[in-house]
Amino acid sequence: MTNAATGPADSATWALYRDPTSVDPATAIDYPENTVISTMCESLLRQQPDGAITPGLASDYRYTSPTTLVLTVRSGVRFWDGQPLTAADVAFSLQRTMDPQTGGLYGDVLKRISSITVDGPETVTLNLSSPDYWLPGELSAMPGVVIQEKYARDRGRDYGTPDGGAMCTGPYKLAEWTAGGALKVAANPDYWDASLKPMTGEIDFRGVSDAATLTRGLSTGEISGSWLNDTSTLAQLERTDNVTVHRGPSFETEFFIPANLTGVLGDPRVRQALSLAFDRISFDGAVYGGNAVGPRMSANPGTWGYARDTFAAAWNAAPEPAQNLERAKQLITEAGAAGKPLVIGTSTGITTVNTASNAWLEAANAIGLNASLYNVSPQNYINFFTDPEARANVDAFSTTTYGDYADPAAMIALYTEPTGSQNFSGYSNPALSAALDRARTEPDPVRRAEATIEADKLVMQDLPWIPMSHPASFLVLDKKLTGAPSSFAYMQAPWLAKIGQVN
Repeated sequence: MTNAATGPADSATWALYRDPTSVDPATAIDYPENTVISTMCESLLRQQPDGAITPGLASDYRYTSPTTLVLTVRSGVRFWDGQPLTAADVAFSLQRTMDPQTGGLYGDVLKRISSITVDGPETVTLNLSSPDYWLPGELSAMPGVVIQEKYARDRGRDYGTPDGGAMCTGPYKLAEWTAGGALKVAANPDYWDASLKPMTGEIDFRGVSDAATLTRGLSTGEISGSWLNDTSTLAQLERTDNVTVHRGPSFETEFFIPANLTGVLGDPRVRQALSLAFDRISFDGAVYGGNAVGPRMSANPGTWGYARDTFAAAWNAAPEPAQNLERAKQLITEAGAAGKPLVIGTSTGITTVNTASNAWLEAANAIGLNASLYNVSPQNYINFFTDPEARANVDAFSTTTYGDYADPAAMIALYTEPTGSQNFSGYSNPALSAALDRARTEPDPVRRAEATIEADKLVMQDLPWIPMSHPASFLVLDKKLTGAPSSFAYMQAPWLAKIGQVN
C-alpha cells in the first residue's frame, strides 16, 4: 500500500489504457473492465493487497465437508438503490456467471459447483461435484462479484452496458457513462464498510491508449493516476516532479502465446527454441527499466499468496533463463522448422506490445524461422483473447496477463487445462492436468503448493505459453494523492476507495 490518505479529495481522473466496454463481471477479462468493476462492485471474498483472502460480502465461509462450502451473507449491506443484499442475490449472481447463456468467461472456474441452495436469508450452500480448494480464490475475484437480481433481470442483455447500467454494493456507484466515452463513478454515502469509506467524491475513468498522452496528462495534473499497462515512458515519469511511481507485487506475466498448435508452434522443440532465442535481459531493460525478474518458473512471485517458503524454494532451485542462440538453432533444425512461417500478432498503437512483438520477430528470424507481423488497432488487440476469427490470422501474439488471485495455479489452469478460458490452441497434457487436479483437491496449503510446483515445472518443460518476464506492478500517482495499493489487488477489490489527499 501507499501511505494512508489523511484528507478527502473532491475528484480524481484515472487513466485506463482504453475505455471500458462493459461493467458486467461475468464478461470482464481485461484491465479497464476489472479496474472499473472492482471500484463499484464487490465479491463474496476480498483480496488484500498482500494477496491474502478475507471475508467480503460473505462474512464467513467454511467447508463443512470436502464437497460443501457454506457462505454466510453479510448482514446490513445494501445495494446503491437501498435494497438489502440477500442470499438470493448471491445465488443468482453465481448461477448467472455459470450459465452459458450469459456468455460469461468464468464458467470453467466454477464448474465444480454442482448446485447452489439458499438456506435462509443469510446462508448460501455451494455443493461441489468434487473437492475444490481453488474456489475461495475465485470467489474473491470477478466470478464472485454479486449484483442485484431484480435489477439484472429487468435489464436483461443490457446489463453492464451504457444503456443498462449496473447495480452493486460497492463504495462507488455508476454515475455517468456514454458508449465509447469516459465513465464516471460517485461516492456511495451509505457504503457498509467503514474501513473502505470512499475518500474521493468522484472518479472519472478515461481511456488513454497513447503513452505520450498519458505521460503529458500525468505531468500536468490533468490525470490523477494510473496503474500502468504501457511502461514505455516509465523513466520519464520517474523524472516528473508532480508524480510518484510506486512498485509492488504483481500477478502478471508477459507471455508469447500460441494461437494454434497446427502450424510451426505445434512442435514443442520450436517453442523451446524460441524461448532460448528471446533476449529477456534486453527486453526487461527496455520495457520495465529492470523492474522485472526472469521466469525461473512460469508464474510471477507476486502470486505466492500462501506457502511462500515452499514456492520460494522451488524458484531458487530452478535455473535462471538465459539466451542460447546456438542451441535454439539446433532445435529448429531437429524439428525441421527452418524457413517455416510464423505470423506474430501486434499493435503498433500499444508500445509495450509493439516492442515485444518486434523482439520476437528478431528472435524467430535469428534462428531460421520466416517470421512476420500482423498489425491491429489497440481497441482490437483484445480480440486475440476473445475472438477465434481474430486468432485465425496469427500463429502467436504477446501480452501481459494474469490469474484471478494470488496462486500460480490460477494462471496456469487458464491456458493449460483443456477447458481453460484462455486455452486458445487446444493444448493438452494429462500429466500437467493431473498435477493441477491434485492441487485443486488438496486442503493443506503446503501440499497444494507442492502439486502446483509440479505443474509449473511441466509448463516450463512443454511451454504451451512461453513466459517472457515477470514485471512488477506500477502505480503512478499525483503527489497530492495517496492511499491506493501498489500491488495487483486493485484488479479484483475496491481499493481505489482509499485514495485521498496528502495533507
